[in-house]
Amino acid sequence: MKKKVLVSLFIVGVLFSDPALANDKPLKVFIFAGQSNMVGTGGNVSDLPEDLKGDQKSALLFNRGKWVTLAPGKTETGWFGPEVTFSRKLSVEMKEPIGMIKLSFPGTNLAQHWSPANSKSLYAELLKIVRAAQKTRRIEMVGMIWMQGESDSREKNMAEAYSKNLADFIQTSRKDFKSPAMFFVAGRVNPPKDRFPYGDIVRNAQEKCTVPGYAFVDCNTLEKTHDRLHYNTRGLVDMGYRFADAMLMLMQKK
Repeated sequence: MKKKVLVSLFIVGVLFSDPALANDKPLKVFIFAGQSNMVGTGGNVSDLPEDLKGDQKSALLFNRGKWVTLAPGKTETGWFGPEVTFSRKLSVEMKEPIGMIKLSFPGTNLAQHWSPANSKSLYAELLKIVRAAQKTRRIEMVGMIWMQGESDSREKNMAEAYSKNLADFIQTSRKDFKSPAMFFVAGRVNPPKDRFPYGDIVRNAQEKCTVPGYAFVDCNTLEKTHDRLHYNTRGLVDMGYRFADAMLMLMQKK
């Protein structure tokens, strides 16, 4: 009898000490989506500060249908993006574990690849992932981080449509994710003009978006790799902190 009681106490202790299993209140979740600079193709785990290389016990990532502890480089892609430092700061400031859902793919545009109107788009895939996550436990969709826009800067018609497409994307995602007040923070892109001639149009759309609960972060001074397009490890680290600061400001205004 004594052994059974001890076993029961151990199981209860595990349930309440593991943030992935503690369902006494909703897990606050943030979505990360976009193209290569969200994927983090320009960064290297080996270049991260030592305190960011390991598991983050207060950050959970929904990966392949289950919640796992966030660790840079341990996702399906093997890369890491701004979610590493974002989660570090948010979990500390909020004084509780946070969850993340991430879907990003290099070279994708908002006009087609992320269009909510396209039933085979990455948006449709993201919606499936969000709904799957919502079935695993109680979660609260707090905010979305968006690092995308370079691909739309290649063609004039996509760049000119970016303002409307971004507003539609935000509003549709809030409706589909069942989170009408979900905050949205975008990174204002700054691709090289010789390869992305309509970047200023996209940048202006990201800066002037008037959808409530929206903010953008300036990426101009973030460090890049030699290709002048992708952010290096230091750039991704700083980007995550900027996203965190912008998200916290939105949350505090609520």
